[in-house]
Amino acid sequence: VDPAWAAISLPQLGILQEQVSQYFCERYNQVNMHDVVAKIVRPLCEQHDKCYAHIVNGEDLLLVTVFVSHCWSENFEMFCDSIFETFRHWTVKPNIWVCALALFQTTDPTKIAQQVGTGTDPRRAPFSRALQQAEKILIVRNKEVDLYSRIWCCWELFCACELGLVERPGVLMVAGPAPASPPGGRDESSVDIVNAGASNTDDKHMILRCVYSSGLDINDINMQLNQIKHHQLAYPPLQDQV
Repeated sequence: VDPAWAAISLPQLGILQEQVSQYFCERYNQVNMHDVVAKIVRPLCEQHDKCYAHIVNGEDLLLVTVFVSHCWSENFEMFCDSIFETFRHWTVKPNIWVCALALFQTTDPTKIAQQVGTGTDPRRAPFSRALQQAEKILIVRNKEVDLYSRIWCCWELFCACELGLVERPGVLMVAGPAPASPPGGRDESSVDIVNAGASNTDDKHMILRCVYSSGLDINDINMQLNQIKHHQLAYPPLQDQV
C-alpha cells in the first residue's frame, strides 16, 4: 500500500488523545510520543499486523492532505493541541500523516530499517513518499527538544525544499512554541544539518550523502531550518483550505 494512504482524520487524533488520557490518567500531561507508541500504538500494530492508521480506517484508507513533521520527544498533549489549533478555522478538515501512526510500530530492528530506508535511498522511505503527495506540510515545534537537532526532521524539510513546497504560498505551516531567545539576542546560526543526530548513524550518513549530492546549497537549507525554528506565531493560523 502506498504510504501516502496512511493518514488519519482530526477526529481520529482526538479519539487517540482521549485513549491516551484514560490510560495514563494523572501522568497524561507528562507523556511524550515515545510513551504513546510503547503503551498504545505498538501493541495494536503487533496485534493487527498493520500500522495504526490502517487499523482505525479499515478498508477506507485516508490519503494524506497535510504531512506533519515533528519529534517524538515532544509532549503529546501539546502536540495534539498544536495540530487542533492550526486547523481550528479550516472549514474542510485535512487528513494528517503522522509517522508514529502511519508506520508499523515494532521493536524488530529489521522491520524498522525497512521502513525508514536504512541502507537505501531515503527518497524511497515512507516519509519521503508520503510527503511527495501531500498538499501541505505542518512543522510542529515543542518545548522539549529542537526538531532540527534530529536528522530525519531535517530530511523532511530538505525534501519539502527539493519538491518546491516551501516556495509555494500557504503550503508550509508552523505550529508550536519558538525557542526562547538566548542572552544577547536570537542565534540564527544554531541549526546545522551536519550536526543533527540520529538513532541510527547509518541513517545520518545516508541522508547527508543525498543532501550533498542533490545540488541544493546546504547553507540555504540551514537558513530555512533556522527560520522555521525561530518563526514567531503572531496569531493562530486562520488559513482555510481551498
